[in-house]
Amino acid sequence: MRIEEIQLKGFGKWQDEVFRFAPGINVFAAPNEAGKSTLLQGIFAALYGLKRDYVKSARYLPEYEKYLPWHQGEYETIITYQLAGVSYRLHRILRKEREQARIFLDPEWTELTDIYMEDRRRERDFVEKHVGLTRSLFTDITWIRRGPLTAAEHLVPALSSSEESNPEVHLMLAGLERDLGAIGKKERAENTLLGKAGALVAQKEAELAGAESAWGIIRQLTHQIAEWEAERMELEQQRSRVLQRQQRLKTQEEAWNERWQKSYSTPASASDWQWWERTGASQEERQIHEEALAALASLSHWQVSEITEIDQTFDQERLLADFEKGVSLRKRWEEGNLQLARLAATTITAGSRRQARGDLPSKASRLWGGSGLLAVLGIAAGGADQTGLCIALFLLMAVVAGVAWMKGRSRGIEQKRNQEISVQAEELQSLQQELRRLENELRELVFAWDVPDWESFAAKREELLNSQRSFESDQLKAQISRKDAEAQIMNRWGEQLRALLEQEQRVRLREREHFRAEAQRIEERMQHVRELMARANGEMAAHDTVPVAKARGEYEEAIAGLRQLQRKREALQTARDALQEALAEWNRDISPGINQQASNVLTQITGGAYRDVRMDPHEGFAIRVLEPSRQMVLEQEQCSTGTQDQLYLAQRLSLVHQVSQQTEPLPLFFDDHFVHYDDERLRKALAYIHELSAEHQIFLFTCQERELHILEPLLRFSDRHFVHTLG
Repeated sequence: MRIEEIQLKGFGKWQDEVFRFAPGINVFAAPNEAGKSTLLQGIFAALYGLKRDYVKSARYLPEYEKYLPWHQGEYETIITYQLAGVSYRLHRILRKEREQARIFLDPEWTELTDIYMEDRRRERDFVEKHVGLTRSLFTDITWIRRGPLTAAEHLVPALSSSEESNPEVHLMLAGLERDLGAIGKKERAENTLLGKAGALVAQKEAELAGAESAWGIIRQLTHQIAEWEAERMELEQQRSRVLQRQQRLKTQEEAWNERWQKSYSTPASASDWQWWERTGASQEERQIHEEALAALASLSHWQVSEITEIDQTFDQERLLADFEKGVSLRKRWEEGNLQLARLAATTITAGSRRQARGDLPSKASRLWGGSGLLAVLGIAAGGADQTGLCIALFLLMAVVAGVAWMKGRSRGIEQKRNQEISVQAEELQSLQQELRRLENELRELVFAWDVPDWESFAAKREELLNSQRSFESDQLKAQISRKDAEAQIMNRWGEQLRALLEQEQRVRLREREHFRAEAQRIEERMQHVRELMARANGEMAAHDTVPVAKARGEYEEAIAGLRQLQRKREALQTARDALQEALAEWNRDISPGINQQASNVLTQITGGAYRDVRMDPHEGFAIRVLEPSRQMVLEQEQCSTGTQDQLYLAQRLSLVHQVSQQTEPLPLFFDDHFVHYDDERLRKALAYIHELSAEHQIFLFTCQERELHILEPLLRFSDRHFVHTLG
């Protein structure tokens, strides 16, 4: 088998890195932390993945978490290897939830994935089918390192050959071991059939006990649920009663609020007092209303009697009406007298004027004669060239003529005035008659009030009005006193009523708080009861899943399965012991070949210091060596550190030689294996490895320069080897 190339697309520190390998020795010389071990683990992961061998379920090795990609991207590898002249390209995506692997022929890239059947873990195991080795066996014998074999019990069948022993014996023994391992030794083991059967018996026994216990619990829970249901119904009734009382309190509080508001306003009618008496909540309140009504009734009776007594004294309205009538009569009488006086004066004046105007015609004639004379004098003055005098005479003549004309005109007016005087005489007579009528009517009005004249009537009126005003003042004072008394009565009524209402409200508030607390207590208790019932129903549902009869049947089946498995285990142990006895004989025949190969390797490396090596297949191929000087058999742990490493090298190389006879030469991996070698033995070991590189591909990882210096002369003239640089 030869590995040609690996692509680490995402593995630890490596991302999108490609490594191509020579068919001979590949040296990787680099300091620590350069990525040598990561590359080695990447090769193993690319070939086999990162899952454990020999377990039923897919479990990952600890290396899975250790070599997760440092960068973003898939956990992915691609490896190309050659086997039996055929080149394969194996592509893996190492997802933990579901690893993906595909294999192709190279370089055609014809996919062969579906040719390989999946095992019970849904793995196709390409390389295992190619070389006949699991991952554990491949790393055990090809990875040269300090430490015992990890899968030695599975290595024996791989070492068999048709010439030395019958491989069917190993296969049968391996199958028996597998079956016995699967069955297990102890009933308490977790991953064995015997442990699972024992766990199943314990589980079914616990289920049976749980089912039997569950029926008792269910009966108890049923009884408790019935009691809680009865309590819940009683609580429902209590809550209903409390709600009714709260509603009644609410109605009472609304009525109380209405009464409280109305207590600040005085009842205005009998219907208001009837409302108060009807809505009174107690005898004490009704007594307050009755006392207020009685006090108000006494005030009303006193006022009615006083008003009736005053109304019987005189008719005030008649007095006022007669006075207004008398004032009107007096006014008309006075106006008539004034008019009578004016008429009388007019008549007297007209008579004197008529007598004075008797000689008006003679005066007019004289005036006209005077004006004629003035005219003549004016003409004469004009003739005498006395212009100023002429003008003066003519002006004087015009004035005299005007006066004469006015005197003539007043005679027509006088005739008209005589006619008016006769009319005024008639009016004077009519006015005198009206005045006598007014005097008679006024006298009758005054006599009706038992007084002789108008002045006495006015005095009596003033006296009566003063008396009335005094009475009204007294009455007003009485009314004010009554209003004050009434206000005091209503204030006292309101204060007493509100004090009583406040007392009722305090009682109601205590009741309301009590009912609220009671309702809250009932609700909390109901909630608690409901939770208890729900929890009990849940417990009943949980315990009601498995009937007792079914649990008992499953328990008996589990017991029978455990006994059958125990009998099978005893039979397998008997068969294994018989085969092991037969195989012991074969081991005595095969061991010499493996021991001889290991002895040859150790002889060459140590320069003949150690020549005889033995390995025991029954003890994990434990190594023993014969110390030549004292001829003592030494366990590997009794040797020096360097010698122990050389014994591990001899062990692995002898096993690789034995396995390679059945397949092809396998690659060998050295990871800082030569740290404890001295220079002489290191040169011999590297010389032997150089010889092995003719058949085996070698991967040598070292952090020191001395391996490279020793190998350089050996690798210089050959293109089958290559020195790789990391970092």
